[in-house]
Amino acid sequence: MGLRERKKQKTRQAIVEVASRLFAEQGYAETTLSQVAEEAEVALSTIFNYFPGKPEIVFAVVDAIIESARERIVNRPEGEDAIQAILSWVTTVLPDVELPYTQSIRRLPEIVSSHPDLRAAERLRYALLEDALADGFARDLGEPSDAMRPRVMAAIALGGMMDVWSDWYRAHASDAEFDLSGIFEIKAEHLRVSLVAGLEAIEMLPRPASTVGV
Repeated sequence: MGLRERKKQKTRQAIVEVASRLFAEQGYAETTLSQVAEEAEVALSTIFNYFPGKPEIVFAVVDAIIESARERIVNRPEGEDAIQAILSWVTTVLPDVELPYTQSIRRLPEIVSSHPDLRAAERLRYALLEDALADGFARDLGEPSDAMRPRVMAAIALGGMMDVWSDWYRAHASDAEFDLSGIFEIKAEHLRVSLVAGLEAIEMLPRPASTVGV
């Protein structure tokens, strides 16, 4: 990134970091964007330049993850299959997306669980990520992304990542040094095994009628 882009990224990170700390300390509903702006030492208008509102700040990292999945997996080069793209995404792209927001990610489960609107918004974003994964598998399978087999593979991929994250978070949430760097290879290895098994399993599932004989 150029200097201008790096400055914008730092401002974005600062807003998310301050907001997540305030949401965790004094409550999501109780925290105003004016307080966030004051703590982050930016104008309130600057926050709105980056985020439409509080929910988008809470899920800034998740939204970046979804965008990166579409870039790396759906728009992958010809000749690279979805599993290869997903494993590469997890090990080479996700660290750059997530590590700058480590402390915000640490606070995210507590913040989301505190408000029903955030829990609903989180489910929507997981669905969008699963959609991106299904689009990736649909290309390999030669089927629509809403067909059963791409959806099953997407569910395996998303479920695998969430299982690893949940187990890892329970073990490390209270660590003095909350270090995400080790989780990416764990996710990749889990997905490597799960997705290969999934490809074998979906051979028993029927294909859409429109693709039979293709």
